[in-house]
Amino acid sequence: QASAHFLLRTLLRYSRSGMTAVSVLGLLLGVQIFGLALASIRVPIATSMPRQLQLPGFQKEDAFLKPSAPITENGSAAAVPLDVQNLLYHGKIQVGTPGQSISVLFLTSFNYFWVPNVDAGLTGNHSVFDASQSSTHVPLPGRVVLSVGSLGVVTGGLCRDDVSIGSLTLANYTFAEVDNTGLLQRYENAAWDGILGLGVARSNGAVGVPTPMEALVQGGLLDKPIFAFHLGRCSLEDGCLGGELVLGGVEAEHYSGDFTFMNLVRDDSWAIQLDAVTVGGRPLRSSSAELEGAAPGGGVAVVDSGVPLLMGPEEDVTRLARMVGAASVNGLYVVRCDKELPSLVFSAGGRDFSFNAEDLRVLRRGDWCVLGVQSLGFQSDAWVLGLAFMRKYYVQFDWGARRIGVAEGKQA
Repeated sequence: QASAHFLLRTLLRYSRSGMTAVSVLGLLLGVQIFGLALASIRVPIATSMPRQLQLPGFQKEDAFLKPSAPITENGSAAAVPLDVQNLLYHGKIQVGTPGQSISVLFLTSFNYFWVPNVDAGLTGNHSVFDASQSSTHVPLPGRVVLSVGSLGVVTGGLCRDDVSIGSLTLANYTFAEVDNTGLLQRYENAAWDGILGLGVARSNGAVGVPTPMEALVQGGLLDKPIFAFHLGRCSLEDGCLGGELVLGGVEAEHYSGDFTFMNLVRDDSWAIQLDAVTVGGRPLRSSSAELEGAAPGGGVAVVDSGVPLLMGPEEDVTRLARMVGAASVNGLYVVRCDKELPSLVFSAGGRDFSFNAEDLRVLRRGDWCVLGVQSLGFQSDAWVLGLAFMRKYYVQFDWGARRIGVAEGKQA
């Protein structure tokens, strides 16, 4: 069925350019013979983490960092918050005809697509969509208010236009062109312009149209209804290496061994069942999980490309910090880099996903290291396995089968 869609779209596209059906079919047959049709599409992505990142709440003295405020007996200190947007991955897409380059976050927790337009009045490094320069743009009535999680909201109108992700083109796709970003925190200096959601939902309730992933699948643009992220390693000295988003398949060069597949347990997110969470072999939670049917000490885990670290329920993370001797600095936990740390293990799908001391120390400078674990700020039954998890483990998001597959990741 996907191949049939591909043939029909290509015949229509090239017939408009004057090529005969015979010529087009000859081209398509040649592509099919060499195995190039409906291959997985690789989209480069990158972060904006600076090479010399000063840890929040710390000041530079001599060749290392010291706390800029005394750490109290309860292990806390005042600090300036870290702008975690710098740790998120963004990539270029094309909007309109001819294509206008826009940098977007590919977020698994959202189901919509929006870009800023010229009426947003943005300055600096932001790229904006100029509808007047697109021959395929169709304005639509109505306005939308879209939530961007904890960062705030954006508002704008709806339109239809062509959207290209790598070599894939969603023709006449409905999305939001945002003209008001005033309520979006820390957006002015962000390295990204808009958001392209890769959520699990089958339709976008906020806009009332197919989600980007749904449109790609319905249009027969993907070989398989899956996508995967490969994320380069990060270090404070070198920053974060780039990675790639793969649409329609997985790339064998990015993982080793077999995938462990886990069915989703929620309809609105990439959430899987956790069997247990342990620190140094000791259960992090002794009470039964609140979610009906969850195993004791488990709960659920949401795999989210919009969260840089591992995030957990407040009580669990506070308990973990005590177990490893970490101090709280304005929502982040720090330890001396030479301190021995026990492994943090998430058990799911009959397999253990382990984070050793090297994995847990995500940012470092001199004597001090930031742990890759952060509190959600409230007690719940869910962990959020963000980019720290997706960097160590190669995750395929199976939109069609509503499941997640996890394998050992390979780093460049």
